[in-house]
Amino acid sequence: MLTVLRSFIRLSWMGLIAVLPVFAAAALFAQSAASPGTPATPAATQAPASQASPAPCPLSPNADIPLSATIHATVTGTLDSARLKVGKEIWVNVAADVTYPGCMLNAGTALYAHVMSAATAQGSNPSELSLSFDHADCLGRNKKEMPLRLIALLGPSENVLRVHEELPIMMRGSSRKISVAVKAEGTGTDKFNLDAPPPTVQLGAVMGIPNVKLEIKGGPGCSSRITSTDRSVQLTREMELIFLVESH
Repeated sequence: MLTVLRSFIRLSWMGLIAVLPVFAAAALFAQSAASPGTPATPAATQAPASQASPAPCPLSPNADIPLSATIHATVTGTLDSARLKVGKEIWVNVAADVTYPGCMLNAGTALYAHVMSAATAQGSNPSELSLSFDHADCLGRNKKEMPLRLIALLGPSENVLRVHEELPIMMRGSSRKISVAVKAEGTGTDKFNLDAPPPTVQLGAVMGIPNVKLEIKGGPGCSSRITSTDRSVQLTREMELIFLVESH
């Protein structure tokens, strides 16, 4: 009986010795898999391929734009990038009656935009204000979807020599009056070509507003981006904004 018991104990120890290397190998494998030298990237932190980079902005026309194809609007208050927040809705007022397919705009009606960026100057970075104009108060239908591109800025009357002409022009079948604005002598009137028919405006023209630049698709979501070397971008009363209506 004693001999059998000793044999059983000896076999048990032999089994334990045989099993220990298996556990040791498994532990070593688990430690290697969790080693900081080969971290696994969580799936949640990986951006989808479609979001890897923003889509490029649509190409702009190469030629200057006839004034007869534009919409003019005026600022009635003050738009200040130091006081505006991203997402806020703002509006400007149409300067003259315009008829566009599917939308009649009477003078004084609103063109609406959302603020896409707003910042004051910080160090070498200029102040900026990016606006996306996308709705208009058409006759009989307020806030109708209407993609508008801000293409030029004109300063108030104290900075700009305004030439008011009754131009016999047509905008897709509807007569319209336009006030043409040019800068004072020696200030780059080539951005508004008033001599050759038809009068045209250069994309991104800024006239009569010192220290300001306009990138017509330079802001977030291809919005129009206005920058200034002043502390903030300010669009003040009587400034004039010139728009193109874009296709959907």
